[in-house]
Amino acid sequence: MNGHITVKHKNIYYKIHGENHLPVFLYLHGGPGAGSYDFIEHQGQRLSQFVRVIAIDQRGVLRSDPIGDEESFGIFDLIEDCESIREQLGIKKWGIIGHSFGGYLAVHYQLHYPEKVTQILLECPIFDLGSTARSLIIGANREYKRLGKHGMVEESLAASKITDPEETWEKCIEFLVDLGEYKDNLYVHGEEKHFFDDLAEKSGIPQENWERASNHQLKLYQEGKVFESLLPQLESVNCPMLLIKGKYDWVTADDQLAAFTNGQSNRKLYMFNHSGHFPRFEEPELYVKVIKEFISHSSVI
Repeated sequence: MNGHITVKHKNIYYKIHGENHLPVFLYLHGGPGAGSYDFIEHQGQRLSQFVRVIAIDQRGVLRSDPIGDEESFGIFDLIEDCESIREQLGIKKWGIIGHSFGGYLAVHYQLHYPEKVTQILLECPIFDLGSTARSLIIGANREYKRLGKHGMVEESLAASKITDPEETWEKCIEFLVDLGEYKDNLYVHGEEKHFFDDLAEKSGIPQENWERASNHQLKLYQEGKVFESLLPQLESVNCPMLLIKGKYDWVTADDQLAAFTNGQSNRKLYMFNHSGHFPRFEEPELYVKVIKEFISHSSVI
């Protein structure tokens, strides 16, 4: 089932996999602006055997209405969009699956609507964009060493010591752009480095829809709230949480992992030893197995 839900005069695309009687989970994609297409292609059918997945393209992204240059837009619009979708679909409570930046949104949503969230499943999440940027810069530094680009080795090493999160992120983006196709080595461990681009090309979705991500990203960065760390607030999240981490992922840095675990018994960390930033793609069967076991053993479900 797929369609659009109107939220604040914007049509938000959604697709549902799974029967009505199953536990409901909302999927929040990362990027910002990546869309939910690849997640559904890789995991929609698998997960639908034991959960009902509602995947959305967030406001302004892919198959949802674009955001105009003159429109105001920020992170809390995304949170309120999720709550409006829950109400319109008649869902009392649901779990959240958040990938990368979607993990940041998932925690924000739970902090605002704790009584509506049963569980949070995080795949290589971001809790602190400054921390993530520094980690990616360190990854870029290693890539420059491998490529023998000694000037960039020194420049990236210096950038890794920047403390301001916005400045760190700006430098991170500069390095990722400079690396070109080699940046995919920071995100994918296996041989299929360009799986996302290949999938997008074969999707049948017009290129102009994929390009909507740029305005979505730009407005979130301009608003600035995405640079506020959620690490101090993780202690306030009381629902069961699972964090799936690719061993070769640079996005979820060690300080973020430490803040997540923090001795809480209802949290589980599972390391995927043959994955980068996309365990759902690189180790798909294990991804399903880990999620199914977590849900079945959780006291909430």
